[in-house]
Amino acid sequence: MNNWELAQALVFEPRKAFAEIAERPRWFFPLALVIVATVGTLVWYMSVVDLAWLTDQQLRQGSGARRLSEEQIAQVAQAAAGRNGIVATMYGIGYTLLLAIFMLLWALYYLIAGNITNVRRSYGQWFALTCWTSLPTALNAIPAAIVLFSATSSQIPQESLQPLSLNALFFHRAAGEPGYAILANLSVLYLLSTFLTILGIRIWSGRSWLYAIIIWLTPIALLVGLVWSVVRAISGGT
Repeated sequence: MNNWELAQALVFEPRKAFAEIAERPRWFFPLALVIVATVGTLVWYMSVVDLAWLTDQQLRQGSGARRLSEEQIAQVAQAAAGRNGIVATMYGIGYTLLLAIFMLLWALYYLIAGNITNVRRSYGQWFALTCWTSLPTALNAIPAAIVLFSATSSQIPQESLQPLSLNALFFHRAAGEPGYAILANLSVLYLLSTFLTILGIRIWSGRSWLYAIIIWLTPIALLVGLVWSVVRAISGGT
């Protein structure tokens, strides 16, 4: 089974796909595709967006907005103007490394969790599973590219690159409203990726859906709790 056949099998014949991944745990194709699609879209966006406007919006929507004066916001926004090339390059390098490290750490977690719960798979197998189940998120680049192609202004909200997000499709919450940040960045393609990950864990472990969900959810819950604690500490517990 070649890479394209394996990608199709993930959707239409997932058991066959996960058996193939277990037997031949290759990872370069899906990892490269996810990085190129995700980072490429972000670099393109940072190359064309009005950075002064974007910086102004981010500062006003951030948790520390009330501690900044209008003059301070204007100064920071003006300093960002015209630096698209530098910012795009920094984002390209940073997000490439971030995605690769994220995949490596996620596979390491699955290896440790599997060993603890007596699911014997190699690190290479878990890394391949992590990369292949992330593949649907690469499709986010298609609607994002349509948005960037059709934009009539350089003042493009970053959330507009996620037309398949739960917020864009169903909830329509405005920036600053409860749940906006999560809903604006949580797309149906990410949910598909999540389902494939949980399914892969269930198939490889031979355990229940509950087991697979707990294995997938545990590090996310810990990370959310950590971020929440840090945010509360920074904001003084308010």
